[in-house]
Amino acid sequence: MKKYGKLFAGNAVFAAVEVFLFSPGLLGLSPLNPNPLKAAAAIAAGVMSVPLFIWLNRILLAEKKAELLKADEEHVWEKSLALMEHYRSSKVLGGIAQSAIAQMERMDKVQETFETLVIRRFGAGSLSYEKFMKVIASACECFSNGMIRMANKMAIFDEAEYKKLASMEYKLDDIPDEIQEEKKLFYDKTLENLRFILEKNEKILLETDHLMMEMSEMGCSEQDIDAVAEQINTLIGQLEYYT
Repeated sequence: MKKYGKLFAGNAVFAAVEVFLFSPGLLGLSPLNPNPLKAAAAIAAGVMSVPLFIWLNRILLAEKKAELLKADEEHVWEKSLALMEHYRSSKVLGGIAQSAIAQMERMDKVQETFETLVIRRFGAGSLSYEKFMKVIASACECFSNGMIRMANKMAIFDEAEYKKLASMEYKLDDIPDEIQEEKKLFYDKTLENLRFILEKNEKILLETDHLMMEMSEMGCSEQDIDAVAEQINTLIGQLEYYT
């Protein structure tokens, strides 16, 4: 129904534009206009109206397909962020999407800041530099994989169906209630899993913050920093196990 509402609104706007262009009391375009330029403009507008009308309705009637992301594809971080932005205003997924966006912004800052700290502490190209940059790269990769999993789950989450199930509207149709209640449990489990990924990514951010804090304290030894880095490696191993 929502799709057909957009179809009606889109065609109403198209019709209003056509009325504005060709009505004598408004812009008044006409191929019979004695001014050659205005006549040509009227003909061009009329010719373009047909393919534009067809294109508009194809767009409005097209079913949006879920586009699943892969970890190794180009610009996957930006695509994940764009999908989170798409769901920011969703009544069901909006809170999760907003939290995910905030986490991604924080991870961007980590990546911007961390290398500067390592260079200042150990120098670019040193063995310690390579060691700690590898740790943060692993953390970022694990974090990104979590976001990709979230994005893919959100892309296939049928929000309209979930709202119907949550409102108990399904009890009014002819589909057996036990099947629909099982579907409701599946959707609830998906939402729970999305929040679980948020929790695990928050732990990654916490540990990277801890590592950067240790890195910035000149009184901390490399052994102290190593201990925090090892906590990150342990956490990443645990998260890969959960996945």
